[in-house]
Order: sequence, then C-alpha cells, then structure tokens
Amino acid sequence: MKHHHGRPFTVIGRNEAPLAKTSLKRRVALLVPNTFTLAAVVCGLTAIRLSHDGNYALAMIAILGAVVLDVADGYAARRLKAESAMGAELDSLADFLNFGVAPAMLLYDRHLHEFGLAGWAIAAAYVLTTGLRLARFNIQARAQKAFLKEGHTDKPKWFCGLPSTAAALSMIALDTAVVSFFPAEANPVMAVATLTAAALMISTLPVPSLAAIFGR
Repeated sequence: MKHHHGRPFTVIGRNEAPLAKTSLKRRVALLVPNTFTLAAVVCGLTAIRLSHDGNYALAMIAILGAVVLDVADGYAARRLKAESAMGAELDSLADFLNFGVAPAMLLYDRHLHEFGLAGWAIAAAYVLTTGLRLARFNIQARAQKAFLKEGHTDKPKWFCGLPSTAAALSMIALDTAVVSFFPAEANPVMAVATLTAAALMISTLPVPSLAAIFGR
C-alpha cells in the first residue's frame, strides 16, 4: 500500500532499534519482564472465568497471582535495564484487566448481581475509574521522566489517588473479612465499598508509596 506520494508507508514510533541491530542478550532482557506481564494477564483472565463459575476463593488467588507477577515484571525490568515504552503500555493494559475488570467481575458475580442493573452499573464504574486512574498515571509518569531528564534527582514518593493494585487488594481483603464475619450484610457493604474504591482511584488523595513509607 502506498500513500499519495507513491512511497511505501513506514512504521513510526518504535522505541527500540531494529531487531537485526539488537543483540541477543538485549532481546532476551526485553522479553523477560514482558513474559511476566503476559503471565499476569493469564491470571486475570483465569480469575474472571473462576468467578463466573462461582469459585470465588480461587479467583481471588488468581488476582493475587497477577499482583505478584506485576511486581516481578517491574523488578525484572529495572534489574535487567529492560524498561521500554512497549513494556510500559503492555503493563498498563494488563493492570486494567487484572486490577479493574477481574475484580469488578468477581464482585459482580459474588455480590453486585443482587442489585440488578444498579449492581452492573457499580461494577462498570469500578472498571471505568480503573482505566481513568491508569491513564492519569501514564501521563504523570511521562512528565516525571522528562523532569528527571532535565537533571532533577528527586523521584516522587506519593501517588495521586489510590493505585489500582492497592484498590484490588483492598477489595479482596475486605470481601474476605465481610463474608467471613458479616455474611448477611456482605452484598450492601461490598456495593458501597466498590463505589468508594472507584472514587478513591480517580481522586487527588495523596497516597504514599513503599518508598515513602519506609523512607527510601
């Protein structure tokens, strides 16, 4: 296919050198964190299927597995110096599925379906706010990267709003506690909690990172 100048279209926006000029070691290094990310996606998809089948405990374990793999891919990227624009985009898409869609479907299948259309709207709100939270984080991360390139050394230690990973973990922990100790009130409590978590994700509430908590 050609454009109006008669020259072939070319792919633009690549962040890496052509594979022919990239060493095998570099290609392997780039592959490792992305492999962790894709494995996390499998965990998220598995959680959705398990929750649909009523295996809520296993669905929670699958989401926890996605959390572990999400931490592992970031750690591997830093250790191997394999951070890339493609990896960042892939990680963001994985987070949307694993910590937005998967928890929302778990909560809907277990509790929110009891409220009919309103319950589905609550689940949808959780998913949408997760997407907005991740989009805002990506914009801020790019701005921070440019800030550091200008010679600044201070890295931010606070998040703007509740991170999607923390929100998913909080919902799993709360769900487990409420179902265990207050099963009769579980549905309305989790409906309110889901809306609260959604609001916190898109809020401007300052949330400390691990670096801020442990003073690193």
